[in-house]
Amino acid sequence: MVLKDILAISGESGLFKFIAQGKNAIIVEHIETGKRSSAFSSAKVSSLEDISVFTEKEDLSLGKVFDKIYEKESGGP
Repeated sequence: MVLKDILAISGESGLFKFIAQGKNAIIVEHIETGKRSSAFSSAKVSSLEDISVFTEKEDLSLGKVFDKIYEKESGGP
């Protein structure tokens, strides 16, 4: 699962797809609505690839968590 182009932006609801790098901002597209907007350098932007989940034994990247869910559910919804 490729998560580096999926972004969470503080103060904004939902997830965004990275489109392009601008001079003072990045251009993003809301995944649900398809609406494009700018995320300026003052906004806290996190790639889902950089997010980890704390567990009892270790920290797991979000991608590994999704992979484990996929395996447990046998690829189903």
